[in-house]
Amino acid sequence: MSKHIINDILSNKLNNMKINKTQISKKISDGELARKKWAKSLNYNDAELDIDTFNKKCGGLFVNAGRIILDDTKRQSTIQVIPKNKKNWNEKVEKIYIIVRNSKIIKIGGSRNGMKQRFTSYLCGHHVTERGKSGKMSVTNAHIYHTIEKDLIETESIWEFYVWKLPIIQHTINILGYDTTIISQTYHAYESCCIKKYKSLTKKLPLLCDNCDPTY
Repeated sequence: MSKHIINDILSNKLNNMKINKTQISKKISDGELARKKWAKSLNYNDAELDIDTFNKKCGGLFVNAGRIILDDTKRQSTIQVIPKNKKNWNEKVEKIYIIVRNSKIIKIGGSRNGMKQRFTSYLCGHHVTERGKSGKMSVTNAHIYHTIEKDLIETESIWEFYVWKLPIIQHTINILGYDTTIISQTYHAYESCCIKKYKSLTKKLPLLCDNCDPTY
């Protein structure tokens, strides 16, 4: 399938979701209290880097992996991702990702098991007690989920994921006389260095970004 056809399909999907936006009103009506508590302010200035500038500083390693939009399906969650390439999105490999709003970098993070599982984790941010849910979710997931949800409801902003697929690092060590090949987990170090790179260029962290892993 050609790149043009894929882009046309993606464009049609996004247009349809925009048209169907009113259909999710029932799903989001119970989230007002949750958004008031968990959504963070997105007031930023020119200090926030755009993805193209940062990507050039990183050697063009990041590629556009998909767009975050409101979800009008029967799922309880209110946001979803339309991936550029579903196979790449689903693959379980280490990746560094950047969440972008209107081309501005909002969050830099990493994943051990790929983007599908990482975004599924973000969707757990829906489970706050303000929605009558269990409250079993991380604070980070709750903040990011409701920040994106609120902004998509209130604005026409474009939210996207940019992703860097990390190289596989293997080491062979001897365990009890057996040479054993181990795949190293490295994404924490890559994530930390990406955040440091951003901070070196802006003197600050992305709006929704925790600090670097102190190990690195």
